[in-house]
Amino acid sequence: MSELPIDISVIVQVKGLLESIPTETQNEEYKHIIMKIKKYITSRCPHNVVYDYIDINPECTKRIEYCEYCYTTFS
Repeated sequence: MSELPIDISVIVQVKGLLESIPTETQNEEYKHIIMKIKKYITSRCPHNVVYDYIDINPECTKRIEYCEYCYTTFS
């Protein structure tokens, strides 16, 4: 695993903090900031895709793909 650039590491943390605010209290400007952060992460993160499975119910699982650095999901 390569080292994650510091700007991506920090911006992923910021995204997590901003997304912790309830959606109903986010105004359009706030949502625009989050959208710009997601765009920045998408274009600059050196994605390392991890394949995993999650349980949907006791008899069903689903395969998921996500970046181990920024947690963006691809499936």
